[in-house]
Amino acid sequence: MKRLMALITCSVPMLALPVAAQTPPVAPPNTGTVLLMTGTAEIEVPNDEAFASFFYETQDADLTKAQALVNQRVGDGTAALKRADPKAHVETSGYSSYPVYSGGSARSIIGWRVRQGVTLRTGNLDALPRTVSSVQSYLALGGIDFRLSRAAREKVDDQLIQMATANLNTRLASAASAMGSSPARLRVEEVNFGVREGGPQPMMMRQAPMMASDAGAPPSFESGRSTERLTVSGKARLLP
Repeated sequence: MKRLMALITCSVPMLALPVAAQTPPVAPPNTGTVLLMTGTAEIEVPNDEAFASFFYETQDADLTKAQALVNQRVGDGTAALKRADPKAHVETSGYSSYPVYSGGSARSIIGWRVRQGVTLRTGNLDALPRTVSSVQSYLALGGIDFRLSRAAREKVDDQLIQMATANLNTRLASAASAMGSSPARLRVEEVNFGVREGGPQPMMMRQAPMMASDAGAPPSFESGRSTERLTVSGKARLLP
């Protein structure tokens, strides 16, 4: 799963960055060597949130009966999820019904198929197997995605900005030293916080649809980890 952080462009004076420990000497505009550099940061963190999808689907010759059964099962399943995990966010989704036709040239409606989904978002990963088991007598489990919560993403964002900026500063200072000049003569003119990437690693688990007749022991899940990355580009002028 990838997420993009909006492109933020800002002009940062030299004193705002660690490489600006000393004020560079005054020089005419547009003099000196321009350095274009990128800094990167990467953090691997455990996923702390699960997003589970459930559904119930049935077929009957009578549309009203099919809808009534779906309504009952989804209602019971939603209530079971809320009892098992009171702090979880539970909502219904995707109610649909469509006719089923007979084969052959003289097609006619022989029944109706009705389906409705239910989603659950929770941070209680320890209780997730028990929560899923509590609803499998009513609903089928469609799949589970593990990811970072909003609070975790915001914390990671702060860390990435600090780490990527520090990496950019280090590389600018190294470039200045390699060119036989002091990092104190660097004047940072622009910093761009570019593409923010990240998402769960491939170990994210999905489980095939399963109803009560298939259920035995509670299911087991591994929440896995997410790797978050940020690239920062900067423009600095190395004064003569």
